[in-house]
Amino acid sequence: MTVALITGASGFIGSHLVKRCMQQGYRVKVLVRKGNASIAGLKREGVDVVEGDIRQAEAVNHAVNGADLVFHSAALTSDWGSLKDFRDINIGGTRNICEAVTRYKVKRLVHVSTFESFDHSRLELVNEKTPYSIRNQSYPDTKIKGNEVVWEHVAQGMPASIVYPVWVYGPRDRTLFPLLADSIRRRQLFYWSHHAPMSMVYIDNLIDLLMLAAEHPGAEGEDFLAYDGEPITFEAVCERIASAIHSPPPSLYLPYNLVYILAGMLEVLYRIIRSSKRPLLTRQAVTLLASHALPDASKARQVLGWSPGVTQDEGINRTLKWLLSIDPLQWKVK
Repeated sequence: MTVALITGASGFIGSHLVKRCMQQGYRVKVLVRKGNASIAGLKREGVDVVEGDIRQAEAVNHAVNGADLVFHSAALTSDWGSLKDFRDINIGGTRNICEAVTRYKVKRLVHVSTFESFDHSRLELVNEKTPYSIRNQSYPDTKIKGNEVVWEHVAQGMPASIVYPVWVYGPRDRTLFPLLADSIRRRQLFYWSHHAPMSMVYIDNLIDLLMLAAEHPGAEGEDFLAYDGEPITFEAVCERIASAIHSPPPSLYLPYNLVYILAGMLEVLYRIIRSSKRPLLTRQAVTLLASHALPDASKARQVLGWSPGVTQDEGINRTLKWLLSIDPLQWKVK
């Protein structure tokens, strides 16, 4: 029986990976931090739970030992937080995983990275040949450094694939649709770019690609963008959400430069008061939601035969149905 280790199993992508691997008949192991609220549920599902921290090499070694496949989805995926935490988790944690994968001769590592590895704010088209772009933002910069750790080990013979998802959405996501819905409900959301494309991948489609990256012979040593390929604007996404929650959609447009400066001022203020909560706006969010770059995910289709099985319209409908099933007071948890 194939043994698959999943890091970040309590998160959005990781929890869906657990479900899919169980459905495929794999024996599933997960590495989660001690005391995590998901542990009891994972054990009830028959998952082998290793309690430990991705930042601790000993815990990582214990989890990786005996695995045939490793899906590394654990990351600090915020636009706000301590730079040390970003470095320790997104770089140090990835290094621990790569060293353990090499030590225990794992058949394949699938590293879940991000579209933000690329300079989407300055380019019109992004593909796997686009260079990484460091831009003094904690999350993308440390994810890039994590990618580089993977490539260093690949050069030394470690079997791995890297996947760069765009905006991932679907049931149980706590980042995109719930936060937008909360801002729309509170009349706090406005625009700062006209008709910016919202590049999205539905969670089930992403999981399909991650499984191919783990199993397909052509995936070893390669990287793949994950994007469903159906265009939609940020305004159109907000309008779908607003209609579902019976709120008026945002209508105010402010100049991009003004909003960017405002976001920078909020960041400074929040650092001065040492707030652990993220500001209403950050410069990373402003640039990401104003990006006009289009991802080219044709490589995954051509090399792996990946084809998104859930259409964008169906994916949005499923996500909105889930969103409406939870208390609006729970929409904003990040």
